[in-house]
Amino acid sequence: MLLATLLVVVGVVGATASSSSQPPNIIMMVVDDLGWNDVGWRDGFKQIKTPKLDKMVAEESMILSNYYVYRFCSPTRSTFMTGRYPWHIGQQTQMNLNPTPGIACGINLKYDFLPKMLKQKGYATWALGKWHLGFLTDQYTPTYRGFDSYLGYYSGAEEHFTHEKSGLGMTAYDLANNSGTSINSCLWAVGNASSFYSSYLYGNETLRMLDAHDETIPLFVYLAWNNVHSPCEAPDNYLEVNSEIKDKSRQGLAGMMSAIDDQLTAVVDGIKAKGSMWDNTFLVFTTDNGGNLGGSGCNYPLRGGKYTFWQGGVRGQAFVSGGLLPPAMRGSQWHGAAHAADWYTTFAAMAGATVANTGPLAADGVALYDAIITNASSPRAEVVIQIMSNSSDNKFEAPSPEWCTSATSGDVALCEPPQNPTPPRRPYPVLGACNASDPAQLFTVQDGLICQANDNTACFNVQKSEDHIILYAPSKGNQNSEFSMTGGLVQGALRKNCVLAEGPASQLLFGACTGPEAVGWSYNSANQSIQHGGQCVVAVPVPSGPPSPVGLELGVLIQGKYKLIMGYPGWKAGWDGWILPSNVSARSGDGKYQQAGNNTNFCEPAPCLFDIFADPTEHTDIAALHPDVVSTMSARILELLKSEVTVKESNLCPTPLGSKSDERSAASAKALGFWVPWLPPIAE
Repeated sequence: MLLATLLVVVGVVGATASSSSQPPNIIMMVVDDLGWNDVGWRDGFKQIKTPKLDKMVAEESMILSNYYVYRFCSPTRSTFMTGRYPWHIGQQTQMNLNPTPGIACGINLKYDFLPKMLKQKGYATWALGKWHLGFLTDQYTPTYRGFDSYLGYYSGAEEHFTHEKSGLGMTAYDLANNSGTSINSCLWAVGNASSFYSSYLYGNETLRMLDAHDETIPLFVYLAWNNVHSPCEAPDNYLEVNSEIKDKSRQGLAGMMSAIDDQLTAVVDGIKAKGSMWDNTFLVFTTDNGGNLGGSGCNYPLRGGKYTFWQGGVRGQAFVSGGLLPPAMRGSQWHGAAHAADWYTTFAAMAGATVANTGPLAADGVALYDAIITNASSPRAEVVIQIMSNSSDNKFEAPSPEWCTSATSGDVALCEPPQNPTPPRRPYPVLGACNASDPAQLFTVQDGLICQANDNTACFNVQKSEDHIILYAPSKGNQNSEFSMTGGLVQGALRKNCVLAEGPASQLLFGACTGPEAVGWSYNSANQSIQHGGQCVVAVPVPSGPPSPVGLELGVLIQGKYKLIMGYPGWKAGWDGWILPSNVSARSGDGKYQQAGNNTNFCEPAPCLFDIFADPTEHTDIAALHPDVVSTMSARILELLKSEVTVKESNLCPTPLGSKSDERSAASAKALGFWVPWLPPIAE
């Protein structure tokens, strides 16, 4: 599910930030599944009505135009709370900390969450709304991880009016009202749907707490709205405001944004009403991922959406505001590179705290405040969007078939693994230089060379997955032919790069045989070899000794204007294009998927390279024009792969069940009518 961090109200440290000696107030608001085109100030189709937020953006805020999040919500939220990249805390797979209840997984307890760090500097800390970071034991819940109080739901999504969540063959309420070490179900807000619509519930509770707050105490509020995650539900008055949208789901999403427009700005007004509190406040508005194309979200003109690593899935809505934003910066844009991990480090610096010794790995974020308020260049040299290996330690249990049949449109994608248009998907080949005349690039097996080099040789790569062998061989000119074999060898699409070997059973580089490239090959499954023209054999030996190097399955890296994608970045073919919202019939045929431009390259087996400054919509792959950039960035991704923390290594799922559903959770829910922590404490 896609979360948008709506507002981070943050006070700034230092004389340039505030004349007050008190640490700044930090209020972080998250709007779930907020699409690039799902806000009034960017909606070119005039469907979304957010006049109050539009005014706030135009007069009091600074848009972050080059800001990145993960492709779905739990990894982004865990990055907000820990300051670590998802691939450093076991959140890089397709699991998304399964939003169905009863999964005994959560972020490693050895990491100090953001509120715990801020409390050490005297902050009051509140959390409201969506959690989605684990609740298997009390230790994983918000008030045990640094928040003073929590009103919200533990799972990845719920009904907006009833606050119900289904899983493990049953339905129960998912709404907690916790304070300190007291874990309680929120009895007063269920059973009366008309009174407690989610954004009313969280907005009004925030206002109530603000009214009672002693403004001499610095404040951190994490307000993670349920809107605009599916199901697309809104009160009737907001649906009526958007009645011109005939598609009911899209109308519901527009209604949810209208509700946020009122509730979020009401919270801002509540801060402004607290004397000088607003003057010492810095506000950040962000999303957790792109708009959900399966839940009526829209990211047009960006490519793709939630669940994908196309720009529509990871380039996030964000702006900063508050009294600490200099007047000269209001109504402008900051174009510096920023990542969700940066808020942890930025807020620590603003509060006078340190991110040192806050977890097993060092924080990945950089402090952005000074660069933002002075409109200077970003201190961030690169943005690492994704690193994931094909290690068996990244395996996880998919949601149960029973849950999948009842899942809402916003969650059901998790029941369908990514559907790569160009299988096989793993392991991913590594690009590099290719020179068959270099003896060092000829692979030896036992006592001889495979295919002795001669004047007609070219470089081959042989890659073996569970059921495929792929050959990469130069064709005439500067292009490569791809051959894929599943029971028989067939000629595939032309590719532009050679592939370097790292070692046996990883990527192997061979000298070429003579003869026609597209014919004359045969495969021997007994000895895992390929024979060409009856003359020479290209073998894929099974190594002895240490395990083979783990290969890269998916890597996405941004350096300056370039974005490199190694591996399939999408989820399914229908989401790989440029998709218009429903009811834009004059341009889209009433919301049909729009596949435009070069939409046949899915970054396998050769990487894609995009100039996201000149081509922000990712229409043109320029990898062939910049082999030096591809080589350098590919090498960087492989270097980063060495520091990946797999799901198993991260201790994301610390019980013997791993990521399988735990039926004991259902027993607790049946007894109480609420989803609650169900296991005893776990040793840290």
